[in-house]
Amino acid sequence: MTRSTRQGEGTKGTRQARSDRSREQILLAALDLALEHGYQGTTMAAVSASSGLPIGSVYWHFKSKEQLFVALLEHCHKAWTELHSGPEGLRRKLHRGIAGLSGADPEQYTKEEALLKAAAVWALSRQLGGLGEDNEVRAAYLRMRVEMFKVDVERITESVPADVVECFPDLPTKLTVLSLALTDGFYVHANSDVHLELDFAEYADMAARALEGLVDDYARRAAGKGQ
Repeated sequence: MTRSTRQGEGTKGTRQARSDRSREQILLAALDLALEHGYQGTTMAAVSASSGLPIGSVYWHFKSKEQLFVALLEHCHKAWTELHSGPEGLRRKLHRGIAGLSGADPEQYTKEEALLKAAAVWALSRQLGGLGEDNEVRAAYLRMRVEMFKVDVERITESVPADVVECFPDLPTKLTVLSLALTDGFYVHANSDVHLELDFAEYADMAARALEGLVDDYARRAAGKGQ
């Protein structure tokens, strides 16, 4: 390899590193703006100003706002997958989803998780990518939602006694549906105009005890079947 070839490859590597940093900068700026202003309120111009990069640079990386939000969802989904890669009991899941997301325990919830939860509301209200059923942003989110649900079922399956799962194989799925209903519901309430001083940490504990009680009930039923 000649010296000029090595220099050319080094320059190319440096250029790619700068491009990757700029892309990350844009995504992080879009994440903050989307959490504050929603999908409709986030503009490419605002992302440019917040990221400190020229509008041309934003459009060089992402040809449209829709393409930017698809990439943002993928960024958040990757972070979520890494965070939820290990076993996760019902109590931790509900505490993160209720107390963390509501702001009662912000250290327990990441911006990426918050964005994905907000995207659920945007998708349901047809505010994610437009009003059509086939827009790419909404389709990307719904695909990720299905993948996240499968991961949740796997994690909850690992937290339920094996003999109970063997006896009631659909229990982890039912617990996942219930936990999502609870966390989604508390997210909507925390962001609604109903101004009630709620102790979300207490509600997270109540929800956890309720679902843990269900697991105990199914465990007793499994033991009864084994006798």
